[in-house]
Amino acid sequence: MPVRFLFLLCLCLSATLLAGGCSTVTIQESWRSSAAAAATPHQKLLIVNLNLDQQVRTMSENIVAGEMRDSGIAAVAGHSYVSISDQYSREELQAAVKKSGSDAILTIRGISTGNQNLHQQGQGAVLYSEGLLPSSWDDRQIATLQVNLYHAANGQLLWTATVKASDDDNKFIESRDLGYLLVKRLRQDGMVAN
Repeated sequence: MPVRFLFLLCLCLSATLLAGGCSTVTIQESWRSSAAAAATPHQKLLIVNLNLDQQVRTMSENIVAGEMRDSGIAAVAGHSYVSISDQYSREELQAAVKKSGSDAILTIRGISTGNQNLHQQGQGAVLYSEGLLPSSWDDRQIATLQVNLYHAANGQLLWTATVKASDDDNKFIESRDLGYLLVKRLRQDGMVAN
């Protein structure tokens, strides 16, 4: 009986850790237009990930838009309205905004990716570091993203942020955390309705 209970407990804890994860995105810097301060908050956003990999783009847009909708912000995924290629134009994006009925477009673009190696030397288990514990290391994929919010009517840049994603290998968790972070920050900066 106790073995079965411990097994179920470990299984539940593992599932919780896998499902919950930890936040993988942080805003490094942001800017808001002075014209945005006087503008009314946007009611509906068109989310467009400018990634050329259509599967990643579709998944990311769906998750970010879903996080926004779950928080009460009207948002739609851009892949239903516009296709992104090497030579997309501003006019194509503006037509997609009008077709979707959105009053603003939120673009997400990857700027850079790279590995980050973290190493920590082992610690001594006894006095004067005798009997060192093993060292630990971690190799993570880091990405820098540029997120921009444009007004639909005139295409003016209203808000921008540089975001660091520390778990770029897992696009699902990265997109979920990005959506949650954007909801919080866009509300804080008055870009969307509360």
